[in-house]
Amino acid sequence: MQRERHGVSDLAPPALLPALLQADPQFYFDVGPLFDAHWTGIPVVAGALARELLRRCPERTRFFHEDCLVALAAVQDALHRSSGSFLQRDFARGTANAGALPLIGGHRLSIGLFPSVKPRRGFFDIECSVTHDLSTLVMPLFHLTDNIHHHMQRLVADLASDDVTVCVSQATRDDIAAYLGVAEDRLVVAHNGVAWPDWFAVQAANEVDPAATEPYFLILGTREPRKNIARVLEMLTLFPDVLETHRCVFAGRMGWLEEQQAVPAGLRRSIAAGRIVFPGFVSDYTKYKLLLAAEATIYPSFFEGFGLPVLESLSVGTPCITSYSSSLPEVGGDVCWYHDPFSVHDLYRAVREVQTARPKQSAAFRQRCRDRAARFTWEAMLDRILAALAAAVARRRPGHGAAL
Repeated sequence: MQRERHGVSDLAPPALLPALLQADPQFYFDVGPLFDAHWTGIPVVAGALARELLRRCPERTRFFHEDCLVALAAVQDALHRSSGSFLQRDFARGTANAGALPLIGGHRLSIGLFPSVKPRRGFFDIECSVTHDLSTLVMPLFHLTDNIHHHMQRLVADLASDDVTVCVSQATRDDIAAYLGVAEDRLVVAHNGVAWPDWFAVQAANEVDPAATEPYFLILGTREPRKNIARVLEMLTLFPDVLETHRCVFAGRMGWLEEQQAVPAGLRRSIAAGRIVFPGFVSDYTKYKLLLAAEATIYPSFFEGFGLPVLESLSVGTPCITSYSSSLPEVGGDVCWYHDPFSVHDLYRAVREVQTARPKQSAAFRQRCRDRAARFTWEAMLDRILAALAAAVARRRPGHGAAL
């Protein structure tokens, strides 16, 4: 069953959008997630929303971290690099600071936008945070105990202080409503999107020739228990015939509990022969090229709030083998091969089906993948957030500003 609905209470009437802007809001965007040096997952979402907000409302957008405003030029540099290495350094040195976060009050409406957890609460007139998943609650066995306590305590407080909570999938929205009992009129589904710089396709056309590349499966994801990379390694150990026709490329940084992700001794010969490759974390452009040339991607995660690697794969016309779990069918629709994330035999079945069918060779199927991905855009995500904020302003502050 695919999740396609968005609920009846998470869309504001379109007429409220211009009303929101007439209320003269000032958006304050928390850049904390952008400090990561290697952007995957939440930093990718935060960066995309920051870019879209700057494109749409540059004069109304300010950036902050903790109690300080952050210089626009420093944020733009991080967005250009897709890395927060220099942003974090410059903030620590004080060179990216643009003064103290002003006391909020007066006539102008302040809206705090938090792309992840909220380092401060109750400071802005209207507050909105993004919840990416409830994995620490739903599947605590894949997290450290301290992380579970920290995340859940913060999440409950964040939700209680939110005027709008953004859920990156219907699956996440359902989890929040079921486990935490948040009122439906404060939850909005705003799917993540996918976008590549225009030059990626132009340059890759001169560097990538899938027809001349030996077939390979690309396995994207941080090597940590929840991502279930160990299941792929187990499959290759039990069914080495997979490697006879396809190499396997594991791209992603090492996460926590890395001893559980150690490569089985039985695969060392395949690694030495180049049948299994571990490039580690790769740049966005390298990831794009790997996706473009892959026969298919494998994303066997136990639980996801959205599943960006699935969407990224489909966006370049590459089919994906992924788990029938949480939000993943909501993203992949009918162009993915699904498997039970707990069953190595079911994963092997899906891999063999793709090896036999070779859907990447079909131009029609590649177009179906791209069409599916085109339904998810960062512009649409921000549209839904702004609509929900408009409804929150009308609901909570009917007398604020000239228009509302």
